[in-house]
Amino acid sequence: MKSLVKYTSFLFLFWFTVFFFNRLFFVLYQMPITGKIKIQSDFYKSFIEGYQLDISTSTILILLPLAFGISYYIFEHSVLKRMAGGLITVLLLVYIVTSIGDAGLYKEWNAKINMQALTHFNNPSEVFRIVSTKLILLFVVITSCFFVPFYWLYTRKLHPVLKTDTETAFKKRLWNGIVFFLLSVGLGVILIRGGLTNIPINQSVAYFSNDVFANDIAVNPLYNIMQDATIKSTIPETSLYKFRSNDDARSLIMDDYTVTKDSTISIINTSRPNLVFIFLESWSADNVSVLGGIEGCTPQFNALSKEGLLFTQAYSNAYVSDQGIPAVLSAYPSVSRVAVINQPSKVPALHCLSEDLAPLGYSHSFMFGGDLVYGNLRGYLLEKKFTELIEQKDLTQFPQGRLGVHDEYTYPALLKNLNQKKEPFFQGFFTTSSHMPYDYTASDAWKSPKGDQERPYTEAVHYSDLHMGKFFAEAKKQAWYKNTLFVVVADHSHNTIKQWNPASAMHAHIPLLMLGGALKDEWKGKTWDRIVSQLDIASGILHQMEIPSDHYVWSRNLFNPYTPSSAYYVFFGGAGYINDVGYAASHQGDAKNIATNCIQSNLIMPLHNKAMSFQQLVYEEVGKKP
Repeated sequence: MKSLVKYTSFLFLFWFTVFFFNRLFFVLYQMPITGKIKIQSDFYKSFIEGYQLDISTSTILILLPLAFGISYYIFEHSVLKRMAGGLITVLLLVYIVTSIGDAGLYKEWNAKINMQALTHFNNPSEVFRIVSTKLILLFVVITSCFFVPFYWLYTRKLHPVLKTDTETAFKKRLWNGIVFFLLSVGLGVILIRGGLTNIPINQSVAYFSNDVFANDIAVNPLYNIMQDATIKSTIPETSLYKFRSNDDARSLIMDDYTVTKDSTISIINTSRPNLVFIFLESWSADNVSVLGGIEGCTPQFNALSKEGLLFTQAYSNAYVSDQGIPAVLSAYPSVSRVAVINQPSKVPALHCLSEDLAPLGYSHSFMFGGDLVYGNLRGYLLEKKFTELIEQKDLTQFPQGRLGVHDEYTYPALLKNLNQKKEPFFQGFFTTSSHMPYDYTASDAWKSPKGDQERPYTEAVHYSDLHMGKFFAEAKKQAWYKNTLFVVVADHSHNTIKQWNPASAMHAHIPLLMLGGALKDEWKGKTWDRIVSQLDIASGILHQMEIPSDHYVWSRNLFNPYTPSSAYYVFFGGAGYINDVGYAASHQGDAKNIATNCIQSNLIMPLHNKAMSFQQLVYEEVGKKP
């Protein structure tokens, strides 16, 4: 019995050591972390505050190997001991791979590793296109550097501790083993659920700071992914999102969908323009100087804004592309952890601008330099009447990057394609180059300012901007341009030089520009300064075309000056709401920690309640879809 107790105790110490060094690597991989944690003591606490999740995770990792260890103690068959060691080896490798993947994902998404990220492994070719050979080799090297010493520690120091007791009779060993097993399982269940409280623990027990980064250091990545898998397996369970009755939630957001006067300001000179939607991959307003961003990053967008109508307070509803594109085309809001188009059975129930325009004789095409299998975009677009899909496999005449064909080549391909179209046409175009791995060939010598922690991304946006400018320079020469309205909008935002809290509305601030020959002259060079959402684009366009938009229940006419100035947005793990007085947001499991910039404290909870009400109602609607 002593060897079992000693072996179990050492295993707990072993896993806590693994957790510590992987947590340390997570921090080092995010360097520099200046500004991400405002209170220095929170940094040190982040290595401690996740102890309950660490206890739970280590217990999960110990119980099955321990069962083989107990069996070896009883029956004295060496194969049982080898099986215990083999399981520890496999679990160690799984944890290290998960932890390193978590660090890499966080660098890009500002989110812990989760099931949404793992769904992309359904298409391994997509993953390997995004990740460079250099990054794969780095991943293997780092994994080896962690695995080898811990494997040595276990096999040389811990595994020999597991012994049987040949001097004790078999019946005695059997009795001891059964007692130890029952105690281990009973105590294990208590430790996994976090004690004898009525509600089992979840990630929120590790949240202790107003700084998201500090909380994310504390959260054990393997626990996080197991919890996320549990959440996914229980959809449409609403416990994480339900804060009040649905009737109360509707009453809280009703004023955001109520206008004192039904009015539309006309900005186009034809009711049947050609429509071209350009989705800018991951563009943030922080990159655009006319929106208060980096000087010199997007000179072409800046110049085009003088020819179009610039929305200075546009906000993305989503944080990934397979949420952001349907947020624009279908005016369908997102819920954290859920991309509705990734559930093919729900896609038919979505409305889409393409379906409204099809009866009017519009052709429908969508071009993307990558693979539209991403996030089921291909299935969504095909379901929504897009008869021509042009993607990476159709653009083999151009050089191929890891993710696909870069904007340098797809913008000219778009121009060629539009020149072959019969009017009226509806065209979608999704840029590629401002998504990692940023393996484009730079078109000029511009560099992001020193100290930019997102420099590869920032410079990729600049590259994309230059080729967008070249496209428009040529498009203006074409006959169809005079009858065309371009909607240039980001699919979602990205972490930027300003390093916003991912929960903040500033992180969701995106560029939105409408221009083209179909735009009335009096609107060229003007700005629209009211807060608008991606969701409002669909209703706004249909109102311009005098087409009913009532079926887009989450979309508001952004060209009605009486439409409330506000937006609902989501980030991984939570939701937020912004209006003219400020924003408020929180994670689902941590509603007490509210991120806000609201100066008047009495206005914070009303803003927060709106965010949670939007989230609740959208989530329940997603669950009700077939």
